[in-house]
Amino acid sequence: MKKIAVAVKDNGKKLEHFGICEYFLIYNYDPNTHNIEYNNVIFSSKDHDKNHEEWEKSADAIDSCDILICQQIGLSAKSEVENRNIKVIESNKSTEDALDNYINKQIKKDDIII
Repeated sequence: MKKIAVAVKDNGKKLEHFGICEYFLIYNYDPNTHNIEYNNVIFSSKDHDKNHEEWEKSADAIDSCDILICQQIGLSAKSEVENRNIKVIESNKSTEDALDNYINKQIKKDDIII
């Protein structure tokens, strides 16, 4: 089972930039069956202090996840998230379309015979 964190805004319908995201929708994804189910909401404990890197709190919030889907992510934040072994996917699609796109790509990978 993999955990997918989705950085969202507008009641979860649109993807958000990782660095300013207030909360993440968390999904459980089974790579064997390609089933996905909603798990939880994780709130980033940002304090909006200009002397602190806000994305670090977001990275801490999703540390137990395997995949991050967001609208955009800065280079430093992306490097830190990837160093935590979290795959980063950037997309301009809606939340639902971005999840569908990810799952469809995984299904296509399964269809490749080596």
